[in-house]
Amino acid sequence: MHNLLEIKNLNVSFKTFDAVKDVNLAVKPGEFVALLGNSGSGKSTVAQSILRLHRNAKYQGDIYLKKTNLMTLNEKELQQIRGRKISMIFQEPMTSLNPLHLAGAQIEEVLKLHHLPSQKEEVYKLLRLVDLTDCERIYHSYPYMLSGGQRQRVMIAMALAAKPYLLIADEPTTALDVTVQAEILALLKKLQKKLRLAILFITHDQAIVRKMADRVYIMRSGAIVSTKMPSLGRFRKRVFVEGEGKDLLRVQNLSVSYGDFKAVQNISFSLKQGQTLGIVGESGSGKSSLIHAIMRIVPASQGSVYINEQDFFSLQGKDLFKMRSMIQMVMQDAAGSLNPRLTIFDIVQEGLKIHYPKLKKTERIRLVEEVLISVGLNPELLMDRYPHEISGGQRTRVALARVLILKPKILILDEVMACLDKNMQGKLKMLLNKLQQEHGFIYLFITHDMRLVEAMSDYVLVMKNGQCQEYGILKDVFAQPQSSYTKKLIEASF
Repeated sequence: MHNLLEIKNLNVSFKTFDAVKDVNLAVKPGEFVALLGNSGSGKSTVAQSILRLHRNAKYQGDIYLKKTNLMTLNEKELQQIRGRKISMIFQEPMTSLNPLHLAGAQIEEVLKLHHLPSQKEEVYKLLRLVDLTDCERIYHSYPYMLSGGQRQRVMIAMALAAKPYLLIADEPTTALDVTVQAEILALLKKLQKKLRLAILFITHDQAIVRKMADRVYIMRSGAIVSTKMPSLGRFRKRVFVEGEGKDLLRVQNLSVSYGDFKAVQNISFSLKQGQTLGIVGESGSGKSSLIHAIMRIVPASQGSVYINEQDFFSLQGKDLFKMRSMIQMVMQDAAGSLNPRLTIFDIVQEGLKIHYPKLKKTERIRLVEEVLISVGLNPELLMDRYPHEISGGQRTRVALARVLILKPKILILDEVMACLDKNMQGKLKMLLNKLQQEHGFIYLFITHDMRLVEAMSDYVLVMKNGQCQEYGILKDVFAQPQSSYTKKLIEASF
């Protein structure tokens, strides 16, 4: 069978940086090919180079779609390829969809651009193709009114509107929880067979590659290093930590309501020093509302939180201010949580200036250097740089350093590994375990991935629709899950 897509000796550079080096890759009609690699390996650059989406890049090599060399086409000729013969979907549909236009109108726009029938019924057919049944509501919804899975399905419908030969999927499930991720992957596999669609799937997830791909190309440092199917490694299971002494954190019957909507209902748990609770559930399950209530970011409608046997909800003024340094939070989106106008030094020292205003600058510099070293960063190289000048893994470590400098007792880790590749996840896991052993931190580890829960937690709290589906020692829950929902999450993750 002839190749549908063939990349020959592709090199891509940006000024003095060689992002892609002598890449050769082929996709046959109807084939599911994975391009696997860690963040920064060059896989997205390869994918976007197929349609020449990088304006400032220097290209060398050939890219053939059937017998047409895409590298010889001008911009007008490429526009006849983009969307019509080759389509692309991206990791985050919220940034790919126009927030000011209805979902249905955006699909219509694609049909009109390619001079195809664009009546409402044609849009409905595409929505049904991607397993969206409530077509009228979806059509008249803005992107923010749709769930993550629905937005991704709308993106897929847009990509398939002009019946392309090849779909390039660039990390399309990374930002989704595991159950929705499984649904989107199943949909792509179904569409591949139904439409005889070729798919080039960009990912850093080895489990997806083994489950979905016919063939794989593995990238590292801009080059293809292997075409062998990867072995599926698992994180080492955490050995249960026996807590000693009194409870450091105790949450009792905590509930959160927004008007008539009950986001969290009667959640209780307790942890001793050095223990980790994994809080797991789909998007919208109430995880974020729970931790925001614990931190008093949103008011609890009922319940209590005790930190070191003090009633946290009753504290006011100076007592509350002092206690806040004991419970700190690291956000999922490190890039979004770091002030882009501040240097790394200013970001990390900010908490010191607020809580310890009398500290001399020399002392602040010393403490910032120490905490950066403790999270595996080089102060000399990073302190004067800005967040956009460092990698995603480094930004996550900076976000961690920013809270560690206040010497907290409880750390809330909100999806901190969601957007990291497997290699970076492993490094961060080792770092967090090391810090916990040294300082006895309590971790509240929020995630939707049971693989990470298994690797990080002593206890697990499974949430759905604001309610506790299951709570207990991790090894017991994994060995004999009592809830069908917990079983579903475990199956989806592994």
